[in-house]
Amino acid sequence: MSEDPADQFEQASSQSSHLLHQAHAQPPLPKLLQQAELFFQCPGEKYPISKAIHLSRLAAFYPKCRDCPHNQITGNLSPQTVKRLHQTQQARGTTPDLFTTEGVRGVYLNQIDRTQAAHLAGAFSHLLWESLPLKGLAPDSKTARSPRSSTPSREQPRPEKSRGPCVVIGFDERPSSPDIITGVAGALRRNGCRVIDLGLTVPAILAYATSHLQAQGAIMVTGSHCGPSSTGLEFLLEQSQPVSRGFHLERIQEIAEQGYGRASRQPGSQRTFHPMETYRSQFLKHFHALRPLKIAVACSLRLVRETLDSLFDKLPCQLSWVDIPHQKRNLLDPDDSDVRKMQQYLETHNCDLGLLIDDDSRQTAFFSETGELLPNHAVTRLLMQALAAEQSEAVFVLDQISREQQTELPADWNLHTHRGTLADSYFQMQQLRAVYAADHSGYHWFRETVPTCDAILTLAHVLAALSFSDAPVSELLSSTDEETP
Repeated sequence: MSEDPADQFEQASSQSSHLLHQAHAQPPLPKLLQQAELFFQCPGEKYPISKAIHLSRLAAFYPKCRDCPHNQITGNLSPQTVKRLHQTQQARGTTPDLFTTEGVRGVYLNQIDRTQAAHLAGAFSHLLWESLPLKGLAPDSKTARSPRSSTPSREQPRPEKSRGPCVVIGFDERPSSPDIITGVAGALRRNGCRVIDLGLTVPAILAYATSHLQAQGAIMVTGSHCGPSSTGLEFLLEQSQPVSRGFHLERIQEIAEQGYGRASRQPGSQRTFHPMETYRSQFLKHFHALRPLKIAVACSLRLVRETLDSLFDKLPCQLSWVDIPHQKRNLLDPDDSDVRKMQQYLETHNCDLGLLIDDDSRQTAFFSETGELLPNHAVTRLLMQALAAEQSEAVFVLDQISREQQTELPADWNLHTHRGTLADSYFQMQQLRAVYAADHSGYHWFRETVPTCDAILTLAHVLAALSFSDAPVSELLSSTDEETP
């Protein structure tokens, strides 16, 4: 006897529900579970990728695969490719951090290219946008009332950011700098910034232009303090305040790592500015009534050489040049090649003073007439004495090493300590209204319109301090260093 079709349908439905329940109750197979839990994501990227893309990037030796935690999962790659991958991992060293104490440095193309520089510049512009105040839209007679009613409109205008920040940019004489500055300028314009391009310049001129133009920030493309293959970025905020570790540099790194969007849909603008005439004119008040001295200067920066030539053209001092290349150097090391070259020049030429200016246009080292590398704390002591004679109750700021090197100071000197970075030197001078700041490595800050660190300004103050006596430089600095209150 055949079963009722309705009963057959009910029995089949019950068996199907039971099987489905068992499927849900049992865990997935280990292989399927492993495939479901594993996903790939390149370091620094915000989205996952498939295993096929992961393997293709490994096969192409994609740079981010070097730091990927899944770079040992090689799938069906050929043994030759896997062997080369392992050799690459063993041969490479630890990837250095691009962010240093004072900015960004890396090997051109290997670590920093145009795209990477653009990304960092965009992160800096995002920081500037964050600091811009909101501006309100004041209602006027046309917008305060509804066009169809005599009563005031309830719709309030939304606050919006003011127009994009003004950013000054420039690049140094390295061959890689024009390529890097192209990416920097494009990223700033894309993010709504008003770009002012100085072209070829040096950090000291960029800082002057930032303050002179009342810009909200500045970016200098430079590889100073590194080898000729390196490049990098240095940042300034408004009033030429340096960005260093501990002063906003970590925030730029955080924005760059987390990613950012466009702050404005309105693209920015770009124009050029030539600051050399006004930059040179600011030194005229310092280069006057000087003792006639013969000065030898070693500097690889063309703009600095041209500026000093124009300033010394009408002075009783004689200026001679020592050619040095663009390279990494240590101004505190007597065995440095450029330091020894300067010493040899002074030993064979009749000069009263020697000056070595580093590629950042700010750090300096001075030499006596005999070629001796003068201790930086002796130069600092000379400058503080000259400034204290001009201004009573002057405030000085030194780093800890320089502070320890200064012994038997006059009781009326007001001395404070900074943490050794450019940003903290600037900040402490602003907070304490100091007239001078220095560190043991050869940076000297003076109070101008804003705290200023410039090798040309440092030379002007040293020459003014030496003009109070006719004694040789070595004798004068020796007596200054040994003087007691």
